[in-house]
Amino acid sequence: MVQRQIDWSLLDRVRTKNPIVLNLANLVTIDKVADAISAVGASPIMSVEPTEADEMVTLANALSINLGTINERQAAQIKTVLRAATPLKPLVLDPVAVSAVPSRLKFARSLLNDFHFDVIRGNASEIAALVAADNTSHGIDAGKVPNQVQIAETCARRYHSIVALTGETDLITDGQVIYENPFSAEMLTMNVGSGDMLSSIIAAFLGTTTNTWDACIVATVLVSAAGVLANRYSVGLGSWQVQFFDQLSIMNTKALLEFLKESEEDYLD
Repeated sequence: MVQRQIDWSLLDRVRTKNPIVLNLANLVTIDKVADAISAVGASPIMSVEPTEADEMVTLANALSINLGTINERQAAQIKTVLRAATPLKPLVLDPVAVSAVPSRLKFARSLLNDFHFDVIRGNASEIAALVAADNTSHGIDAGKVPNQVQIAETCARRYHSIVALTGETDLITDGQVIYENPFSAEMLTMNVGSGDMLSSIIAAFLGTTTNTWDACIVATVLVSAAGVLANRYSVGLGSWQVQFFDQLSIMNTKALLEFLKESEEDYLD
């Protein structure tokens, strides 16, 4: 893990500034995403109507584009919104299932070629697909993907973005430098929508800072920390989800730094 000073106070800044995040969302997880954005102190807005793109973009401090339930109407809306947002607003792309569905991959690549995304957040198979790397994906899940650091760096350099490759170990890279998030919780991989929530939480952080690197790291560690802490107070996925949202809601910079300090021996040896 790269030792670089991280501005952990971004978490408190999000709660103070209450940025607005426009989500072109995965309809399967839209409620969870909205609740997660609210839990970290930001304000979610969702839209499925292309004709309101200009107004929605004007309201928003950052945008999260999720391809989880893409259809022709949403594809048209995404392009309309991106034309209105570029280059004024920070953008996050979540290329859901591009490793499993060729039409999604083609659409995601077209977006990446036509628009600049500050952050690409996906699992290993999704990031590998964007750069045509070999992988063994299973459905929309990550599967077993070798050379994940190289794949993440290649994707970041190709699209001039910060890449957050999430999984058992989260990797964040600008194509040159790598940050490895040492914290993980099994329930995060079981919970449908964990990645979708993280993508939009990253967007919330981008709505308060131009430091994309720190925004990705603090958001990713925050979600992992909330997942780990939720494990301590839950007996299964249902109670874990409740505790996870509780942890997101009460976590501030001081509490996050205390978690990092307490967990250092377990994770960072």
